Amino acid sequence: MFKLPSDFDMNEYFVLITMISLLILVIKVPKLMPRLMSLSIFLYFSVLGLTADVLIGVDYPFDFYQIMDSPKLEIFDVFIYGVNYPIYGYFFSYIIYKWNTRRVIVILIICWSGITTFIEWVSVKFHVFTYQNGWNIGFSAMAYLVVYTFSAFVILYFIHCWKTSDKKNQIKHPTTQQT
Repeated sequence: MFKLPSDFDMNEYFVLITMISLLILVIKVPKLMPRLMSLSIFLYFSVLGLTADVLIGVDYPFDFYQIMDSPKLEIFDVFIYGVNYPIYGYFFSYIIYKWNTRRVIVILIICWSGITTFIEWVSVKFHVFTYQNGWNIGFSAMAYLVVYTFSAFVILYFIHCWKTSDKKNQIKHPTTQQT
């Protein structure tokens, strides 16, 4: 079982408020992408967030920050990895899907990295993240540029796969027109 927080304080409230806000937004936004592609995006960003935080934020090979109150996995860590990160990544993917041009994607990567850096800065103020061993917000900003650049290529690949798959399905199963 996941560890419950020892104290229910401002970082848990911050995670709950952002999680509820993101859930409301994802429900409200028009659905443009195929469901399975959306599911793939949710899974990708969940795994990406967990992997990045494990590689950078645990004892081995680095220990640059702690998430929430404890170095051990808490239920609120699961909310972050299972809800907040995937939905936030979904919105990044949504913009790429909607306005898929090279110029928009470059601007999006820069802007989304800046927005994410700001959100992390606010998260630090609410003690969701606690930096240690020399880590600072500047390193996070650089990491986000790399992460979102890589993620943009992954999302573009997903889009290519789904569009190719749709075309193949249309050829195999043409719709009959009624006259």
